[in-house]
Amino acid sequence: MNEDEVATWLVERAMARIKHPTDMGTLENLVDELSLECRRRALQRLVQHCADAQAMNCPICNRSLLVEARHRLREVNSCSGPIQFKRGYGFCEHCGTYFHPADRTLGLQERAPASPRVQEICALSALRAPAGQAQDDVRRLTGINLDPSTLHREARRQGKRALALRDRDEQRTQTPEGLAQLAAQATALPDDFTLIIQIDAWNIRERDHWGQTEAFRAIGKDTGRWHWVYTATLFRLDQRATTASGRPVISQRGFVATRKGVESFQRQLYAEAVGRGVLSTQKVLILADGAIWIWNIAKDRFKDALQRVDLYHVQEHLWGLANQLFGQGSHEARQWVLPYLQKLKNHSNGALEVLQGLEQIKVVIKKLTADQQKAVDREINYFQQHQNRMDYKNGKNLGQPVGSGAVESTCSQYQRRFKLTGQFWSLAGDEDFLALFTLHHNGRWSQLFPHDAKQISMPSLHLN
Repeated sequence: MNEDEVATWLVERAMARIKHPTDMGTLENLVDELSLECRRRALQRLVQHCADAQAMNCPICNRSLLVEARHRLREVNSCSGPIQFKRGYGFCEHCGTYFHPADRTLGLQERAPASPRVQEICALSALRAPAGQAQDDVRRLTGINLDPSTLHREARRQGKRALALRDRDEQRTQTPEGLAQLAAQATALPDDFTLIIQIDAWNIRERDHWGQTEAFRAIGKDTGRWHWVYTATLFRLDQRATTASGRPVISQRGFVATRKGVESFQRQLYAEAVGRGVLSTQKVLILADGAIWIWNIAKDRFKDALQRVDLYHVQEHLWGLANQLFGQGSHEARQWVLPYLQKLKNHSNGALEVLQGLEQIKVVIKKLTADQQKAVDREINYFQQHQNRMDYKNGKNLGQPVGSGAVESTCSQYQRRFKLTGQFWSLAGDEDFLALFTLHHNGRWSQLFPHDAKQISMPSLHLN
Protein backbone atom coordinates (compact mmCIF):
# COMPACT_ATOMS: atom_id res chain seq x y z
CA MET A 1 0.00 0.00 0.00
CA ASN A 2 1.53 3.33 -1.10
CA GLU A 3 1.06 6.73 0.53
CA ASP A 4 -1.95 7.63 -1.64
CA GLU A 5 -3.66 4.36 -0.77
CA VAL A 6 -3.04 4.94 2.95
CA ALA A 7 -4.43 8.46 2.65
CA THR A 8 -7.50 7.19 0.76
CA TRP A 9 -8.09 4.53 3.42
CA LEU A 10 -7.95 7.15 6.18
CA VAL A 11 -10.26 9.52 4.32
CA GLU A 12 -12.86 6.79 3.74
CA ARG A 13 -12.87 5.84 7.42
CA ALA A 14 -13.06 9.49 8.47
CA MET A 15 -15.90 10.32 6.07
CA ALA A 16 -17.96 7.53 7.58
CA ARG A 17 -17.70 9.34 10.93
CA ILE A 18 -18.46 12.88 9.69
CA LYS A 19 -22.17 13.70 9.66
CA HIS A 20 -21.90 17.41 8.75
CA PRO A 21 -19.24 20.04 7.97
CA THR A 22 -16.94 20.56 10.94
CA ASP A 23 -13.89 22.56 11.97
CA MET A 24 -10.35 21.57 11.01
CA GLY A 25 -9.27 20.94 14.60
CA THR A 26 -11.89 18.20 14.87
CA LEU A 27 -10.64 16.71 11.60
CA GLU A 28 -7.05 16.72 12.88
CA ASN A 29 -8.13 14.88 16.02
CA LEU A 30 -10.09 12.40 13.94
CA VAL A 31 -7.15 11.59 11.66
CA ASP A 32 -4.90 11.14 14.70
CA GLU A 33 -7.42 8.79 16.29
CA LEU A 34 -7.98 6.69 13.16
CA SER A 35 -4.27 6.38 12.38
CA LEU A 36 -3.19 5.66 15.94
CA GLU A 37 -3.38 1.87 15.78
CA CYS A 38 -1.62 1.87 12.42
CA ARG A 39 1.19 3.99 13.83
CA ARG A 40 1.42 1.83 16.95
CA ARG A 41 1.85 -1.36 14.90
CA ALA A 42 4.42 0.28 12.62
CA LEU A 43 6.43 1.51 15.62
CA GLN A 44 6.27 -1.89 17.30
CA ARG A 45 7.64 -3.61 14.18
CA LEU A 46 10.42 -1.04 13.81
CA VAL A 47 11.42 -1.37 17.45
CA GLN A 48 11.50 -5.16 17.16
CA HIS A 49 13.61 -4.87 14.00
CA CYS A 50 16.17 -2.70 15.86
CA ALA A 51 16.16 -5.07 18.84
CA ASP A 52 16.77 -8.08 16.58
CA ALA A 53 19.70 -6.31 14.90
CA GLN A 54 21.36 -5.37 18.20
CA ALA A 55 24.74 -6.98 18.81
CA MET A 56 25.03 -8.67 22.20
CA ASN A 57 27.92 -6.56 23.38
CA CYS A 58 28.41 -4.63 26.62
CA PRO A 59 27.27 -1.02 26.11
CA ILE A 60 30.11 0.16 28.39
CA CYS A 61 33.23 -1.80 27.32
CA ASN A 62 31.88 -3.30 24.05
CA ARG A 63 32.99 -6.82 25.02
CA SER A 64 30.76 -9.77 24.16
CA LEU A 65 28.15 -10.61 26.76
CA LEU A 66 27.48 -14.04 28.20
CA VAL A 67 23.96 -14.39 26.79
CA GLU A 68 21.37 -15.64 29.24
CA ALA A 69 18.21 -14.99 27.19
CA ARG A 70 17.42 -14.01 23.60
CA HIS A 71 13.76 -13.08 23.77
CA ARG A 72 12.93 -11.24 26.98
CA LEU A 73 9.63 -9.37 26.64
CA ARG A 74 9.27 -5.67 27.47
CA GLU A 75 6.29 -3.32 27.19
CA VAL A 76 6.75 0.43 26.74
CA ASN A 77 4.26 3.30 26.62
CA SER A 78 4.89 5.27 23.42
CA CYS A 79 3.25 8.28 21.77
CA SER A 80 1.27 5.79 19.70
CA GLY A 81 0.21 3.62 22.61
CA PRO A 82 1.70 0.58 24.38
CA ILE A 83 4.10 -1.56 22.36
CA GLN A 84 5.82 -4.86 23.12
CA PHE A 85 9.11 -6.24 21.86
CA LYS A 86 11.64 -8.94 22.69
CA ARG A 87 15.36 -8.50 23.19
CA GLY A 88 18.49 -10.23 24.42
CA TYR A 89 19.94 -10.21 27.95
CA GLY A 90 23.44 -11.03 29.09
CA PHE A 91 26.26 -10.58 31.62
CA CYS A 92 29.52 -8.69 31.12
CA GLU A 93 32.35 -10.43 32.97
CA HIS A 94 34.59 -7.35 32.67
CA CYS A 95 32.04 -4.84 34.08
CA GLY A 96 30.34 -7.34 36.37
CA THR A 97 26.87 -6.18 35.30
CA TYR A 98 23.84 -7.53 33.44
CA PHE A 99 22.56 -5.64 30.38
CA HIS A 100 19.79 -5.48 27.81
CA PRO A 101 21.89 -3.88 25.01
CA ALA A 102 18.85 -3.09 22.89
CA ASP A 103 17.32 -1.03 25.71
CA ARG A 104 20.38 1.23 25.75
CA THR A 105 20.33 1.66 21.97
CA LEU A 106 16.60 2.44 21.98
CA GLY A 107 17.04 5.06 24.71
CA LEU A 108 14.99 3.17 27.30
CA GLN A 109 15.82 3.45 30.97
CA GLU A 110 15.89 0.43 33.21
CA ARG A 111 12.41 -0.56 34.39
CA ALA A 112 10.97 2.78 33.20
CA PRO A 113 7.71 2.37 31.24
CA ALA A 114 8.03 5.48 29.03
CA SER A 115 9.49 5.75 25.53
CA PRO A 116 12.05 8.52 24.86
CA ARG A 117 9.44 10.86 23.38
CA VAL A 118 7.06 10.29 26.29
CA GLN A 119 9.97 10.94 28.65
CA GLU A 120 10.65 14.21 26.82
CA ILE A 121 7.00 15.28 26.90
CA CYS A 122 6.88 14.70 30.65
CA ALA A 123 10.11 16.62 31.20
CA LEU A 124 9.08 19.59 29.08
CA SER A 125 5.64 19.82 30.65
CA ALA A 126 7.17 19.75 34.15
CA LEU A 127 9.42 22.69 33.24
CA ARG A 128 6.32 24.77 32.56
CA ALA A 129 3.92 23.78 35.34
CA PRO A 130 3.29 21.23 38.11
CA ALA A 131 2.19 17.81 36.88
CA GLY A 132 -1.36 18.25 38.14
CA GLN A 133 -1.81 21.29 35.91
CA ALA A 134 -0.06 19.78 32.87
CA GLN A 135 -2.22 16.69 32.35
CA ASP A 136 -4.91 18.35 30.22
CA ASP A 137 -2.39 20.39 28.23
CA VAL A 138 -0.41 17.26 27.33
CA ARG A 139 -3.58 15.49 26.22
CA ARG A 140 -4.69 18.41 24.04
CA LEU A 141 -1.28 18.95 22.46
CA THR A 142 -0.21 15.35 21.93
CA GLY A 143 -3.30 13.18 22.27
CA ILE A 144 -1.56 11.19 25.02
CA ASN A 145 -3.32 10.55 28.31
CA LEU A 146 -0.76 10.72 31.12
CA ASP A 147 -1.91 10.95 34.72
CA PRO A 148 -0.17 13.48 37.01
CA SER A 149 1.77 10.80 38.89
CA THR A 150 3.26 9.51 35.62
CA LEU A 151 4.13 13.02 34.49
CA HIS A 152 5.82 13.79 37.79
CA ARG A 153 7.64 10.47 38.04
CA GLU A 154 9.03 10.60 34.50
CA ALA A 155 9.99 14.27 34.79
CA ARG A 156 11.78 13.54 38.06
CA ARG A 157 13.59 10.67 36.37
CA GLN A 158 14.84 13.04 33.65
CA GLY A 159 15.82 15.54 36.33
CA LYS A 160 18.05 12.91 37.92
CA ARG A 161 19.64 12.25 34.54
CA ALA A 162 20.25 15.97 34.07
CA LEU A 163 21.70 16.15 37.59
CA ALA A 164 24.10 13.30 36.77
CA LEU A 165 25.33 15.18 33.70
CA ARG A 166 25.80 18.34 35.76
CA ASP A 167 27.62 16.45 38.52
CA ARG A 168 29.91 14.92 35.91
CA ASP A 169 30.91 18.35 34.63
CA GLU A 170 31.33 19.62 38.18
CA GLN A 171 33.73 16.77 38.93
CA ARG A 172 35.68 17.49 35.76
CA THR A 173 36.81 20.80 37.25
CA GLN A 174 38.91 18.83 39.75
CA THR A 175 41.40 17.32 37.27
CA PRO A 176 43.49 18.60 34.32
CA GLU A 177 41.97 15.92 32.10
CA GLY A 178 38.48 16.98 33.06
CA LEU A 179 39.24 20.66 32.42
CA ALA A 180 40.55 19.74 28.98
CA GLN A 181 37.27 17.94 28.22
CA LEU A 182 35.26 20.98 29.33
CA ALA A 183 37.48 23.37 27.35
CA ALA A 184 36.93 21.28 24.21
CA GLN A 185 33.24 22.28 24.34
CA ALA A 186 34.19 25.93 23.71
CA THR A 187 34.09 26.04 19.93
CA ALA A 188 34.43 28.90 17.41
CA LEU A 189 35.81 31.41 19.89
CA PRO A 190 36.92 34.87 18.66
CA ASP A 191 40.62 35.70 18.84
CA ASP A 192 40.01 38.38 21.45
CA PHE A 193 36.90 38.41 23.63
CA THR A 194 35.64 39.39 27.06
CA LEU A 195 33.68 36.87 29.12
CA ILE A 196 30.99 38.44 31.30
CA ILE A 197 29.91 36.57 34.45
CA GLN A 198 26.97 37.87 36.49
CA ILE A 199 26.09 36.29 39.84
CA ASP A 200 23.12 36.58 42.19
CA ALA A 201 20.87 34.46 44.43
CA TRP A 202 17.17 34.03 45.13
CA ASN A 203 15.03 32.08 47.62
CA ILE A 204 13.13 28.85 47.11
CA ARG A 205 10.59 27.41 49.55
CA GLU A 206 11.11 23.84 50.69
CA ARG A 207 8.82 21.47 52.56
CA ASP A 208 11.52 20.49 55.03
CA HIS A 209 10.78 19.28 58.59
CA TRP A 210 7.06 19.50 57.84
CA GLY A 211 4.90 19.28 60.96
CA GLN A 212 7.82 19.88 63.31
CA THR A 213 7.58 23.68 63.53
CA GLU A 214 6.45 23.84 67.17
CA ALA A 215 9.04 21.31 68.30
CA PHE A 216 11.78 23.25 66.53
CA ARG A 217 10.67 26.52 68.06
CA ALA A 218 10.68 24.99 71.52
CA ILE A 219 14.38 24.19 71.24
CA GLY A 220 15.22 27.46 69.48
CA LYS A 221 15.91 25.86 66.09
CA ASP A 222 15.35 27.69 62.81
CA THR A 223 11.98 26.90 61.22
CA GLY A 224 12.55 28.91 58.04
CA ARG A 225 11.65 27.16 54.83
CA TRP A 226 13.18 29.67 52.42
CA HIS A 227 16.63 28.77 51.15
CA TRP A 228 19.13 30.31 48.74
CA VAL A 229 19.46 29.23 45.12
CA TYR A 230 22.83 30.43 43.83
CA THR A 231 22.55 31.57 40.22
CA ALA A 232 24.77 32.90 37.43
CA THR A 233 24.65 33.75 33.76
CA LEU A 234 27.66 33.93 31.41
CA PHE A 235 28.13 35.42 27.95
CA ARG A 236 30.74 37.00 25.72
CA LEU A 237 30.71 40.74 25.29
CA ASP A 238 30.34 40.35 21.52
CA GLN A 239 27.11 38.38 22.17
CA ARG A 240 25.56 41.48 23.73
CA ALA A 241 23.77 44.02 21.54
CA THR A 242 20.80 46.38 21.49
CA THR A 243 17.59 46.37 19.48
CA ALA A 244 16.47 49.27 17.28
CA SER A 245 14.53 50.60 20.27
CA GLY A 246 17.64 50.51 22.45
CA ARG A 247 16.72 47.46 24.53
CA PRO A 248 19.78 45.31 25.39
CA VAL A 249 19.70 41.70 24.19
CA ILE A 250 22.10 38.76 24.50
CA SER A 251 22.24 36.34 21.59
CA GLN A 252 23.66 33.38 23.50
CA ARG A 253 24.52 32.74 27.12
CA GLY A 254 24.99 30.06 29.74
CA PHE A 255 23.23 29.44 33.04
CA VAL A 256 24.05 27.95 36.44
CA ALA A 257 21.65 27.39 39.35
CA THR A 258 21.90 25.20 42.43
CA ARG A 259 20.63 24.75 45.99
CA LYS A 260 23.63 22.67 47.01
CA GLY A 261 25.63 25.53 48.51
CA VAL A 262 28.34 28.00 47.57
CA GLU A 263 31.13 25.45 47.10
CA SER A 264 29.14 23.34 44.66
CA PHE A 265 27.92 26.48 42.89
CA GLN A 266 31.51 27.64 42.52
CA ARG A 267 32.53 24.40 40.80
CA GLN A 268 29.46 24.42 38.56
CA LEU A 269 30.12 28.03 37.59
CA TYR A 270 33.74 27.28 36.77
CA ALA A 271 32.71 24.27 34.67
CA GLU A 272 30.31 26.44 32.67
CA ALA A 273 32.95 29.17 32.31
CA VAL A 274 35.56 26.71 31.04
CA GLY A 275 33.02 25.31 28.59
CA ARG A 276 32.49 28.86 27.30
CA GLY A 277 36.15 29.70 26.81
CA VAL A 278 37.42 31.25 30.05
CA LEU A 279 40.77 29.47 29.61
CA SER A 280 41.20 31.16 26.22
CA THR A 281 40.88 34.75 27.38
CA GLN A 282 42.55 37.12 29.81
CA LYS A 283 39.49 39.38 29.87
CA VAL A 284 36.86 38.35 32.41
CA LEU A 285 34.37 40.69 34.06
CA ILE A 286 32.42 39.60 37.14
CA LEU A 287 29.40 41.79 37.84
CA ALA A 288 27.22 41.42 40.92
CA ASP A 289 25.87 43.15 44.00
CA GLY A 290 28.05 43.63 47.09
CA ALA A 291 27.66 40.13 48.62
CA ILE A 292 30.99 38.98 50.01
CA TRP A 293 30.49 35.33 48.97
CA ILE A 294 30.47 36.42 45.33
CA TRP A 295 33.80 38.20 45.57
CA ASN A 296 35.26 35.21 47.40
CA ILE A 297 34.33 33.06 44.38
CA ALA A 298 35.92 35.63 42.08
CA LYS A 299 39.12 35.61 44.11
CA ASP A 300 39.28 31.81 44.21
CA ARG A 301 38.33 30.85 40.64
CA PHE A 302 38.78 34.04 38.59
CA LYS A 303 41.62 35.81 40.38
CA ASP A 304 42.60 38.01 37.41
CA ALA A 305 39.02 39.03 36.57
CA LEU A 306 37.82 42.61 36.69
CA GLN A 307 35.18 42.99 39.43
CA ARG A 308 32.29 45.44 39.22
CA VAL A 309 29.46 46.19 41.65
CA ASP A 310 26.10 46.57 39.98
CA LEU A 311 25.51 50.31 39.45
CA TYR A 312 21.86 50.14 40.43
CA HIS A 313 22.64 48.57 43.81
CA VAL A 314 25.11 51.39 44.48
CA GLN A 315 22.49 53.96 43.50
CA GLU A 316 20.04 52.35 45.91
CA HIS A 317 22.58 52.79 48.70
CA LEU A 318 22.89 56.51 47.94
CA TRP A 319 19.13 57.02 47.63
CA GLY A 320 18.57 55.19 50.90
CA LEU A 321 21.04 57.45 52.69
CA ALA A 322 19.57 60.58 51.10
CA ASN A 323 16.07 59.67 52.27
CA GLN A 324 17.31 58.95 55.79
CA LEU A 325 19.18 62.24 56.02
CA PHE A 326 16.64 64.57 54.41
CA GLY A 327 13.28 62.76 54.52
CA GLN A 328 11.72 60.03 52.41
CA GLY A 329 11.09 61.31 48.87
CA SER A 330 11.86 64.91 49.81
CA HIS A 331 13.10 67.60 47.43
CA GLU A 332 16.21 68.02 49.60
CA ALA A 333 17.03 64.32 49.32
CA ARG A 334 16.79 64.49 45.55
CA GLN A 335 18.89 67.64 45.33
CA TRP A 336 21.58 66.08 47.50
CA VAL A 337 21.83 62.71 45.77
CA LEU A 338 21.63 63.65 42.05
CA PRO A 339 25.12 65.22 41.80
CA TYR A 340 26.64 62.13 43.41
CA LEU A 341 24.84 59.85 40.96
CA GLN A 342 26.23 61.88 38.04
CA LYS A 343 29.77 61.73 39.44
CA LEU A 344 29.46 58.00 39.97
CA LYS A 345 28.46 57.35 36.36
CA ASN A 346 30.42 59.97 34.45
CA HIS A 347 33.67 60.68 36.34
CA SER A 348 36.78 58.49 36.16
CA ASN A 349 37.18 58.73 39.93
CA GLY A 350 33.48 59.05 40.68
CA ALA A 351 33.49 56.53 43.51
CA LEU A 352 36.33 58.36 45.25
CA GLU A 353 34.49 61.69 44.90
CA VAL A 354 31.35 60.15 46.41
CA LEU A 355 33.37 58.67 49.26
CA GLN A 356 34.99 62.03 50.00
CA GLY A 357 31.54 63.66 49.98
CA LEU A 358 30.21 61.10 52.45
CA GLU A 359 33.11 61.71 54.79
CA GLN A 360 32.30 65.43 54.74
CA ILE A 361 28.69 64.90 55.80
CA LYS A 362 29.62 64.82 59.47
CA VAL A 363 31.14 68.27 59.09
CA VAL A 364 28.49 69.84 56.86
CA ILE A 365 25.45 68.48 58.69
CA LYS A 366 25.87 69.56 62.29
CA LYS A 367 23.10 67.58 63.97
CA LEU A 368 22.95 63.92 63.01
CA THR A 369 20.80 61.49 64.95
CA ALA A 370 22.34 58.24 66.15
CA ASP A 371 20.59 56.33 63.35
CA GLN A 372 21.76 58.83 60.72
CA GLN A 373 25.31 58.58 62.06
CA LYS A 374 25.18 54.80 61.72
CA ALA A 375 23.78 55.10 58.18
CA VAL A 376 26.59 57.46 57.10
CA ASP A 377 29.26 55.20 58.63
CA ARG A 378 27.68 52.19 56.95
CA GLU A 379 27.79 53.81 53.50
CA ILE A 380 31.34 55.08 54.01
CA ASN A 381 32.38 51.52 54.81
CA TYR A 382 30.45 50.26 51.75
CA PHE A 383 32.20 52.65 49.37
CA GLN A 384 35.61 52.00 50.94
CA GLN A 385 35.09 48.27 50.46
CA HIS A 386 33.87 48.47 46.84
CA GLN A 387 35.54 51.61 45.51
CA ASN A 388 37.75 49.63 43.12
CA ARG A 389 34.67 47.87 41.74
CA MET A 390 32.96 51.08 40.58
CA ASP A 391 34.70 51.94 37.30
CA TYR A 392 31.43 52.74 35.53
CA LYS A 393 32.72 55.38 33.10
CA ASN A 394 35.48 53.10 31.83
CA GLY A 395 33.06 50.19 31.61
CA LYS A 396 30.62 52.17 29.48
CA ASN A 397 33.46 53.36 27.23
CA LEU A 398 34.39 49.71 26.61
CA GLY A 399 30.78 48.79 25.86
CA GLN A 400 30.57 46.62 28.97
CA PRO A 401 27.46 46.27 31.14
CA VAL A 402 27.47 48.27 34.37
CA GLY A 403 24.28 46.71 35.74
CA SER A 404 23.44 43.10 36.57
CA GLY A 405 20.12 43.05 34.72
CA ALA A 406 21.02 39.85 32.86
CA VAL A 407 21.33 37.76 36.01
CA GLU A 408 18.32 39.42 37.62
CA SER A 409 16.35 38.42 34.53
CA THR A 410 17.78 34.92 34.86
CA CYS A 411 16.61 34.68 38.48
CA SER A 412 13.15 35.84 37.41
CA GLN A 413 12.97 33.13 34.74
CA TYR A 414 13.75 30.44 37.30
CA GLN A 415 11.37 31.91 39.88
CA ARG A 416 8.44 31.87 37.45
CA ARG A 417 8.55 28.09 37.69
CA PHE A 418 9.93 27.45 41.15
CA LYS A 419 7.94 30.04 43.12
CA LEU A 420 4.43 29.41 41.85
CA THR A 421 1.67 30.06 44.35
CA GLY A 422 1.52 27.24 46.89
CA GLN A 423 4.67 25.64 45.47
CA PHE A 424 6.86 23.67 47.92
CA TRP A 425 9.97 21.66 47.12
CA SER A 426 12.26 19.20 48.82
CA LEU A 427 16.03 19.61 48.53
CA ALA A 428 16.26 16.49 46.37
CA GLY A 429 13.28 17.52 44.25
CA ASP A 430 14.30 21.11 43.59
CA GLU A 431 17.89 20.14 42.73
CA ASP A 432 16.69 17.61 40.14
CA PHE A 433 14.42 20.13 38.48
CA LEU A 434 16.98 22.95 38.71
CA ALA A 435 19.42 20.72 36.82
CA LEU A 436 16.76 19.87 34.23
CA PHE A 437 15.70 23.50 33.83
CA THR A 438 19.33 24.62 33.46
CA LEU A 439 20.16 21.90 30.92
CA HIS A 440 17.24 23.08 28.80
CA HIS A 441 18.21 26.75 29.16
CA ASN A 442 21.77 25.96 28.16
CA GLY A 443 20.64 24.41 24.88
CA ARG A 444 21.90 20.93 25.78
CA TRP A 445 18.56 19.16 25.69
CA SER A 446 19.87 16.66 23.13
CA GLN A 447 22.20 15.24 25.80
CA LEU A 448 19.07 13.70 27.34
CA PHE A 449 17.00 13.31 24.18
CA PRO A 450 19.23 12.82 21.13
CA HIS A 451 16.36 11.70 18.88
CA ASP A 452 15.65 15.27 17.73
CA ALA A 453 19.33 15.90 16.99
CA LYS A 454 19.83 12.76 14.91
CA GLN A 455 19.39 12.79 11.13
CA ILE A 456 17.79 9.80 9.41
CA SER A 457 18.01 8.92 5.71
CA MET A 458 14.70 10.40 4.58
CA PRO A 459 13.73 13.83 3.24
CA SER A 460 12.66 16.44 5.80
CA LEU A 461 9.17 17.92 5.63
CA HIS A 462 9.15 21.69 5.20
CA LEU A 463 5.96 23.67 5.80
CA ASN A 464 5.65 26.92 3.84
